[in-house]
Amino acid sequence: MKIEDYIQSLPSEIITGENITIPNHTITDILDFAGAKPNERFCHLGCGRGEALQVARSKYHMEICGVEWDPEKVKDARQNLDDPASIVCGDIQHCDIPAADLILFWFADPAIVHAMTPRLEKMRPGTRIVTVWSPLPGCLPDRVQFPYVLCRVPFRYAPDIRAQLRAVFGVRCISYATAWEYAERYTRAIQPPRSQNDRFLTILQALSIW
Repeated sequence: MKIEDYIQSLPSEIITGENITIPNHTITDILDFAGAKPNERFCHLGCGRGEALQVARSKYHMEICGVEWDPEKVKDARQNLDDPASIVCGDIQHCDIPAADLILFWFADPAIVHAMTPRLEKMRPGTRIVTVWSPLPGCLPDRVQFPYVLCRVPFRYAPDIRAQLRAVFGVRCISYATAWEYAERYTRAIQPPRSQNDRFLTILQALSIW
């Protein structure tokens, strides 16, 4: 079986991240990596029930806002944050994106990622966009601490895919050993402690990188 066929046979939630909650330690790592500061405005696109927003407000004393398409999750987020105005219920591809100093954009669906890149580039200069796993399509990152990647508006574009891969992975050619090392970093970053799915996720992501 080809890798592509195997990946397509998996439940969509594994690939898209739908209904997966970001662990608090991951949120903290992301905000530390991005240089989050008090009174900056943090926006989480696809904020779910607002877990990342809670951490940003309580630990980093940031202003917060989020966008989520699922009305039930929006209801929970507004209750959890006790701040109904901070959450927009809508599709990030079509609704207004709140202005922010720091935006977390973590989507695995290529159609959404490609559609959102031109929208994110229209944010005010200096806006920091944090993605997980890879930079925005065609963009050269300003900073990488894999699997966290930061791009800054206005974006810098790579001349080719090799330049982008080298900027992310730091090597000209990705061997399977390199792919496994980076896949383990990703697994440790996003999985809850002592997760039973660590090895499976590492194998899947190593194959994807390779």
